[in-house]
Amino acid sequence: MGILTKRLWIYFGILGAVLLGVGDWLLGYTDPTPIEGVCWNALVKGYTGSYNLLRPVVSMVFGFFGVLSYAPCMWGMGQIFKETKTKRMESIFMIVGMGGWALLHYLYSAMIYLFAFLCRYRDGSTAILTLNSLYDAVMPGMSLWLLLMLLPFLLHFFDIARGSSLLPRKMLIFHPLVWWAILYTLPTDICNTAFTNGLKTFAMNGSMLIWLTALLIYGKDKR
Repeated sequence: MGILTKRLWIYFGILGAVLLGVGDWLLGYTDPTPIEGVCWNALVKGYTGSYNLLRPVVSMVFGFFGVLSYAPCMWGMGQIFKETKTKRMESIFMIVGMGGWALLHYLYSAMIYLFAFLCRYRDGSTAILTLNSLYDAVMPGMSLWLLLMLLPFLLHFFDIARGSSLLPRKMLIFHPLVWWAILYTLPTDICNTAFTNGLKTFAMNGSMLIWLTALLIYGKDKR
């Protein structure tokens, strides 16, 4: 249980989740009304009005420090397994997957900034045409980076489920994949507001916050 009772990497992870999570809320807390003609459903009506252009800029800055804070956490996520080979593989996959996470955060922020900028200083039709074209161009690459981010978590979930970790299987109810699915889908199914849109944007980092808090409590009980 040593890796779970030596909790510094968990604290780093919580810091990263908070930093990136604040950036997520800065991006997503806005009017979620869909815009006709936009092919990327993350671009909503809130970005066409008086949306503060500093919000995606601050989100990118927070993202930088958040990713740095996540790095030791990703290593620790791989070290909760029993076998040396599994530990090494999980840690490497998790850290490599952070590349996809960082790029997606920056690309997401930059595309929202560009759309909001064009809506404010040009016109809505130019903004929609530009972002639709950009989205079509980057979507294949974005899908690959998203896959790179998610695959380590799928492997992580599977290895815990097969009993390879120091955790009991029941801890999987707190796993990031479980709570990402809940936070991403459930709120907007109930109601579609600025808050639920922010929660949807916050889903991945929010799920990490839940997971790491659960690990912190579990490790404390084992000290």
